[in-house]
Parts: sequence; structure tokens; C-alpha cells
Amino acid sequence: MIEARVELNVGEVTEQLRAVLTERITRATVFLWQKVQEALNTPNTGERRTHRTRRTPSGRKATHTVYPHPSRPGEAPRKRTGWLQRNVRYEIEGDTGRVGVAANATYGAYLELGTARMRPRPWLVATLTANLARLQAIVRGEAA
Repeated sequence: MIEARVELNVGEVTEQLRAVLTERITRATVFLWQKVQEALNTPNTGERRTHRTRRTPSGRKATHTVYPHPSRPGEAPRKRTGWLQRNVRYEIEGDTGRVGVAANATYGAYLELGTARMRPRPWLVATLTANLARLQAIVRGEAA
């Protein structure tokens, strides 16, 4: 007669699964944060131009900056100072990861959603949508 005995340590298996899930969520969150950084990295370099009539207090001709290539509605905002890009944050709490904007750069939400005077320049949800399949693969463990 053959006897078989199976023992399962549910607590240990649960902890191992939680550790693997946390590592994958962390990788997916950092991946999304990197892609958002890339989306916000399109420069809009300004051109210094002189005023024809204005002068500085020292008598020199005054200058101003013109940004000739702004973002169009529907595309990610172009970078002038990099403030929004520097204030995109990610945080990981247990098995939850978040990517968003710091409280001091709330205008990122206005760019994302638009206002009464400006059409949206989506950058966060558009990046998430474009990379959703890759993020799912990372969480499933299929991505290297």
C-alpha cells in the first residue's frame, strides 16, 4: 500500500506571493513613471528677441522670450522649464503603486484635463493607455 501526504504552509506561500506581487507592482510603477518622464521631455526652446522700442533702465534694448513651438491640443505639453516633469512623483505602499503630480504642480491637472480656455494636453492618461499592455505584462511576470 502506498501512502501520500501533502502539507501546505499557507502563510509562507501567501508571503511569497505578496513579495512577488510587490516587486512586480514596483517595477510597473517605476516603468510608468519613466514613460511619463519621457512624454514630458519634449523641449520647446525659446528664442530671445529684442523689443523694437522698449529699453531697460540702463538704456539697452529690452528682450523677451518667444516660444515658437507650443504643444497642440491632444499632444503632451512641451517643456519650457521642466517644473512639471520634476514634480511628477511615484509612491509605492504595500501592493499599490501610484504615479501623479506633487501638490505644488497642480497645473499638470489643468494641462491633462483642459480648462474653459484651453483644450487638454493629455500626458498622464495617454502615457498609461499607450503602455497598458507592457504594464500588464510586467505585473503578470512576462516582461524581463
